[in-house]
Amino acid sequence: MRAIIVTGGNPPSEKLLKSYIKENDIIIGVDSGCNILYKLNIIPNLILGDFDSIRKEVLEYFLENGVNIEKYNSEKDYTDTDLGYRKAKEVFNVNDILMFGATGSRLDHTLGNIGILFRALKDKIKMEIIDEHNRMYIVDKSSIIKKEEGMVISFHALSEVVKNFTIRGGKYDLTSYDMTLLEPRAICNEFLASDINITFDSGIILVMYTRD
Repeated sequence: MRAIIVTGGNPPSEKLLKSYIKENDIIIGVDSGCNILYKLNIIPNLILGDFDSIRKEVLEYFLENGVNIEKYNSEKDYTDTDLGYRKAKEVFNVNDILMFGATGSRLDHTLGNIGILFRALKDKIKMEIIDEHNRMYIVDKSSIIKKEEGMVISFHALSEVVKNFTIRGGKYDLTSYDMTLLEPRAICNEFLASDINITFDSGIILVMYTRD
């Protein structure tokens, strides 16, 4: 089962969000992310947060339409987005999450949401963060990176070191390199005729598809 979480950063366009939503997806609106769901006439399964940035008419509309609503105190141990992840895992038992609105001008929130990718990896949940210019996820083992036309592909170490990191099939190959935390050694690569293969002995890699 898959969850779509729409949270309160830069809102996704209608075209982007609706291109991913499938019939049986669980949809969770997080605080001001509920405003975009309302605007796009998407009824979520659950909305939650401290509701300091949801519009009154949006909250009333979802209440009238029988949407499950969970309101939290603004002084809490978890961010609203983190609570959305926890509900997707614990209540809906999903094994796949797509998160929209998780990036934006607040870099503290963006970094916190990238941090949720670590928990998803530990929980064995496939999770991606998607916006108009980026799609990102993390891996802890050798992987095939599927080609996407028009996208730049970048790799960042999210552990102290990624041992023997190797890239094959991209415009810029790399062989048995020990890549350190957030070192910009493997950004701005390009796809050629087919997929890219990455291998490494240990560590965690952030995979980022990006475009201007």
